[in-house]
Amino acid sequence: MSETAQLTSIKDLPSPKGKFILGNLPEFKTENKHLVLEKWAKECGELYKISLAGKIFVVSTKPDLNAEILKLRPKEFRRFGKIDEIFTELGITGVFNAEGERWQRHRKITSEALNAQNVKSFYPTILEKTEILLSKFSTLASANQKVAIQSEMMAYTVDITTKIAFGYQMNSIENIADNFQEHLERIFPMINQRITAPLPLWRVIKSKESKELDKSLSEIKKLIYTFIDEAKDRLAQSDELKANPSNFLEAILVESEKENFSKEEIYGNVFTMLLAGEDTTSNSISWAIYYLAQHPEIVKRIREEANEVYHDELPQDYSHFAKLKLANAVAQEAIRIKPTTPQLYMQANEDVIVGNLSIPKDTIVVLQSKFAQNSDEYFTDALTFNPDRWMRGKCPVDHKHSPKVVKAFGGGPRYCPGMNLAMHEMTVLISSLCKRFDFELAVKAEDVKDKFAFTMHPDNLWVKFKIA
Repeated sequence: MSETAQLTSIKDLPSPKGKFILGNLPEFKTENKHLVLEKWAKECGELYKISLAGKIFVVSTKPDLNAEILKLRPKEFRRFGKIDEIFTELGITGVFNAEGERWQRHRKITSEALNAQNVKSFYPTILEKTEILLSKFSTLASANQKVAIQSEMMAYTVDITTKIAFGYQMNSIENIADNFQEHLERIFPMINQRITAPLPLWRVIKSKESKELDKSLSEIKKLIYTFIDEAKDRLAQSDELKANPSNFLEAILVESEKENFSKEEIYGNVFTMLLAGEDTTSNSISWAIYYLAQHPEIVKRIREEANEVYHDELPQDYSHFAKLKLANAVAQEAIRIKPTTPQLYMQANEDVIVGNLSIPKDTIVVLQSKFAQNSDEYFTDALTFNPDRWMRGKCPVDHKHSPKVVKAFGGGPRYCPGMNLAMHEMTVLISSLCKRFDFELAVKAEDVKDKFAFTMHPDNLWVKFKIA
């Protein structure tokens, strides 16, 4: 049989049973699309197709095929075109939604702005916001009050991200009202709604929500433009600041001098930093706390590690970070079991063959990573929270452990440039929380549910802290 004859075409792929005309759309319209895709994978296998009102999508839970598609970006594949369409419509052009040569320009400056040296310079900000959060939790623990973890983690990461992004000092952790935060809270859900909307009704009818979105975007843009001008003035007056930028905006302005970036492009990348920094990191920390609250023995071990590494309440010295092996392993395990981005949507730029699958131009392929990350085929007792699987010398040689299957930060040339910063935030907070507190769920574990908006987060996660 010839190589061509061995190819699989999309029409030959299995498909879950759907409705007349609408196909699989009625079931897929649910909030938690990732759970529906996992359910269909159990029914149809690791590679299948779905029909959404006549539009065919390929869904892959195959790690090898997914990794290959990610490697083929940005030439053969790009993000689902609607993402760039919506972002561009809102005046946002950054590394997240840029494609082709445009992406390569943006990627270069954002990668440099988030390099290891700059992340080290951001470390004091992480410590500062961590101390504020720990102080608040101590007060709540003394009052025996339960904590809404998801909202608290969002406040924590928003405060870190706005300070790191452009030096803006927010204090949403302590519930100090801020219009900037209100605007962010309005923008991100609306972006998700538009990306997933079957029809762009906002272009025809200006609803109250759309008008509020336009106002918030205008206010955010005006403020960030002011920050850009102020940062340029600071950099012009200090060679020391150019060599050691104090925030992402300053770092990106230093890099942009080599590439001649416009103010609009700088704005787009700062906005992208806000989007990525608030949502994904806060969700991952929340899931880590969810599991730790059910494993006091792991909390105790992290506390022992912390006491060995640093004597203060926080890991004050940057050199401490690399020694927090177990805290880092907890972060990785939470990311594996509960990835904040359980699937990625890719679109073929041209006819392409991946593995033995023939993919025509413009086909949308849904890369579902969570299914494999939670499979015993790749991780022994995959649904069991076990940070030791990430510890050198702790994971038994006869256990399955496939780190390359985990795609929480993407893969290929377009892996997330903020990965290093996110792992610093998660590791520092996990270690510091466990050093100061014992904690337990204030609700039944089964009552905490996945909820998918722009990313996946735990819904109804309440925890009680007790000072250790």
